[in-house]
Amino acid sequence: MNDTAFFYIQSLKSFLTIQAILRITLVIFLMPSCNQLPEINESKGKPIAKLNGSILYQTDINKLIPKGLNKTDSLAYLQILIDRWADNEVFYQQANEYLTDEDLNVEKELEAYKRELISYKFQAKLIDEKLDTNVTISQIEDYYTSHPQNFILKNNIVKVLYIKTPLKIPNLEKLKKLCYSTKPKDAELLKTMCVQYANNFFMNDNTWLMFDDLRKEIPQLKEVPEYAIQKGKTFEFTDATSFYFLKIFEIKSKNTLSPLNLEKNNIKNMLINQRKQLLIKSIKKDFFDKAKTNKELKIYN
Repeated sequence: MNDTAFFYIQSLKSFLTIQAILRITLVIFLMPSCNQLPEINESKGKPIAKLNGSILYQTDINKLIPKGLNKTDSLAYLQILIDRWADNEVFYQQANEYLTDEDLNVEKELEAYKRELISYKFQAKLIDEKLDTNVTISQIEDYYTSHPQNFILKNNIVKVLYIKTPLKIPNLEKLKKLCYSTKPKDAELLKTMCVQYANNFFMNDNTWLMFDDLRKEIPQLKEVPEYAIQKGKTFEFTDATSFYFLKIFEIKSKNTLSPLNLEKNNIKNMLINQRKQLLIKSIKKDFFDKAKTNKELKIYN
């Protein structure tokens, strides 16, 4: 074994599993010295491991190790990369031995993949350069009004005040009273107490939440029938460790039309995706027509 191989084995021993040590030791042990390997590309740096005619170089590894790691973490990450290379290379070489020449002939697949990849990159560049991504509120509203069938709720949604605190906190009764208050000053005080004591809370009455998500947060809510979940209703629950408060500001039932403000982002994305498709379709047609006009395209009968 040469000095380079010995150095890497000693550096990695404390991080490798027994199987990994045996695997990498075997691979490196089979690697003769650099002077005996005319196939080594010295411009790529020192070889770390070799399996038959395949060589892993230090430069191949260095560019994959994240910057900023300390020496210990770098060696640990190095171990992972070498082990992964050995696993993949052994499997790949076994595949070459096992598969027939017909199986190994992947030129057509590679050419098809190359064409798809180049076309995809070209399409992405065209979209980046030419697509108008500005969507107005008016356009969103028009789409929402014209396609109501696309925005039917599959689950109940609610606007709520929700608070969960440990059962034993100072001034729990005061917190309860603040929950029922409608004064802006009390709302600020309630938020301050929640920040200090609550395990979880939600106080944005302009945002819709999935009711099923609340049921996951409040186990006792699973026992409450859906017809009892109405606008203005309040609920208090306790268990062995926690106090829960819930006030329903508004509710939208499943199978009804989803609110516009909940769908704005979805509609914007849909409109932009439609524009992408139309843009690429238009560009492809222009290229096609130009090729016919210039007699670059010839279709044989």
